Amino acid sequence: MSRTADAAVGMMDSAYFVGRQQLLAFFNDLLDLQLTKIEQTASGAIACQLTEYIFPGSVPMSRVNWEAKSDYEFISNYKLLQAAFSKNGVQRYVDVDKLIRAKYQDNLEFCQWLKAFFDQSGAQRDEYDAKAVRAKGKGGKKYNEKMASGSSKGSAASRRPGVSPRTATTQPRVPARPSRPAAARGGEKAPLKPSSENKASPATVANNNGAKNNAAEADAQLVKKNAELENKIRDLETSVLDIEKERDFYFGKLRSIELMLQVKQDKDFEGCQLETVIESIFKVLYATADEEVAVDEEGEIIPATPAKSEVETSVLSAELSEVLGNEMIMTEAEEEDIGQ
Repeated sequence: MSRTADAAVGMMDSAYFVGRQQLLAFFNDLLDLQLTKIEQTASGAIACQLTEYIFPGSVPMSRVNWEAKSDYEFISNYKLLQAAFSKNGVQRYVDVDKLIRAKYQDNLEFCQWLKAFFDQSGAQRDEYDAKAVRAKGKGGKKYNEKMASGSSKGSAASRRPGVSPRTATTQPRVPARPSRPAAARGGEKAPLKPSSENKASPATVANNNGAKNNAAEADAQLVKKNAELENKIRDLETSVLDIEKERDFYFGKLRSIELMLQVKQDKDFEGCQLETVIESIFKVLYATADEEVAVDEEGEIIPATPAKSEVETSVLSAELSEVLGNEMIMTEAEEEDIGQ
């Protein structure tokens, strides 16, 4: 599998149109689970196991915390996941701050990407014991008891594609043999020419000066042209960034509306009124950049108010206190040296 296969999963890829029920069935069947909500994947443990399935041995499953409940425990799992991605050249940015909040929309999109990446990998491990792998981690046995599933792994294996070849033979390069320097003849020197022959004629000096002046003018023109092109590049980069921001802004609105309708469609639009659905759509369309909205598990539009967790803030405060303490110690040591 190409390690950059994830780059092919763009925003408009069909992977992001996979529904919640299909994703839950995928994880339950492949990893012998019994998930009922997308939010149950927020701890990062399931993503770690799926990555270990695709890249055997890339995630130390004994360090995965299946009992994670706090934000800092979630972050530890995602650090293992990101390390495995980096080790295998997977170019995927994991927005941990959003995922650990266990919001439906953020985790749904990440699960959609995970499934698409698995489908592209072509990974297949017929004798894979998902429960035994989970039991290696912290709280894995208790998690298995909660997630006891009677689903057959054989049917999942029959639906999974075959393993694509991952090895490629390469011929080693043989470095070229360095050439030996010619042996210098000892004591032999080139005869010196008379000083009159070494002097350049006035015409030659004039030609050389003219060539230097032309080269200097050409260099100045090139420098000026280069500066103009650099300014144009900066303007184009700024324009591209503005266009991308605007594109992502409106695409986010479409994604929110799509997710809302998918959830309601899964429930066969039970209890839905046309006026309420239209009002929710308008709420998404008219929301400004400062009024970020999201879709919950029930398909309702709610305000998205990201906030840093108290645990994360306390960790940063502790690190800052440690840095300041080290600086004070160094300052006192310097003053003692000066006094001596």
